[in-house]
Amino acid sequence: MHLSPGQLKVVLILALLQELQVKPQRNVFQELLEKDLRVCPACFPDQREHCEDFFRRISEPSDWSRLTKAVSLLFDRRMVYFVELKEEEQVTQLVAKRKHIDQWKVKSEDLENEFLEQKERLGGFHLCRTFARKPRFVSYLEQRGYASTSVWFYMMHYVSQLLMQELYSLDFPVPRTFASCGLTHFQSYAGRSLTHYVEAKEDLRLELASQLLQLALKLTFGFSDFRIYLTDFTADNLAYDEASKKVILIDLDSLVLVDAQSTSGQVQKYEPLPDEGFTFDVSAFCSGQQLDANIYQACLLVRDVLLKNVDNKRLQLLLEQCVSCQDDLCDMRFQKAYDLIKLLDS
Repeated sequence: MHLSPGQLKVVLILALLQELQVKPQRNVFQELLEKDLRVCPACFPDQREHCEDFFRRISEPSDWSRLTKAVSLLFDRRMVYFVELKEEEQVTQLVAKRKHIDQWKVKSEDLENEFLEQKERLGGFHLCRTFARKPRFVSYLEQRGYASTSVWFYMMHYVSQLLMQELYSLDFPVPRTFASCGLTHFQSYAGRSLTHYVEAKEDLRLELASQLLQLALKLTFGFSDFRIYLTDFTADNLAYDEASKKVILIDLDSLVLVDAQSTSGQVQKYEPLPDEGFTFDVSAFCSGQQLDANIYQACLLVRDVLLKNVDNKRLQLLLEQCVSCQDDLCDMRFQKAYDLIKLLDS
């Protein structure tokens, strides 16, 4: 039997629809959790009961919504689901993000050594090494109630889950975490990404720019003597919540975390590598200095994306000075950030 391309598409859609009808979305998440528990039984010891209760409160989307999601996964392997959660008489919009890893390469029996012995990575999460064998960040999270094995696993494979929960509790502009179920993370829907606002009204873009610079400073100063340097400070990883009127950082997978207690604390200007966009050297972040790299990235994003068409000579001059930061005009970018925030807020 030979089918035309059009007939094959119809058969595929019908098959997917039938599969979706017999497998509710909550069952999909349950199966993913069971898969993760088999990969690393000791990593998620306390999640099953909470997650199973959480799954029961998920509203099922329409067959069409599930169908379009299944079809999209054929072409885009990023596992991102938009979920509705029933809470009494209220429905909350969530985003479920799942980290794809090669399950066969996970060495769950020795996660600590696997993490400590891995080579320096340009992408993903990097924890700057200290003289102590056990990083203070791990001890900090253990004191906060996280299981040790879970900490090592998430640092190795999906650090965003750890940091999202912690930073939200510390009033950083990140989404609220509703559940962490293995490698699937459920967080509040924070609005559309900043790419949607590049043509918005100028007053709104000025406000977004001010918040970006404030975020850059907040991340650099960090928490509990830990500094956070994003290595993917882009409009796609930031959203604007129109209800709260806040810029929200929605992805924390690509960053360098520095233990400031093990460094000299001297302020130093970051010198980007001579390539397009933001290029970096992990060793520069871990050099023991307090870098202005977050501010550099924020100024670059504001200058080239959010405010590239704003006709304000003073503003454009400050942005250019922040990005280029020539020695005769700019010792550090911190003062430029404060000057920009003051100008933008006025």
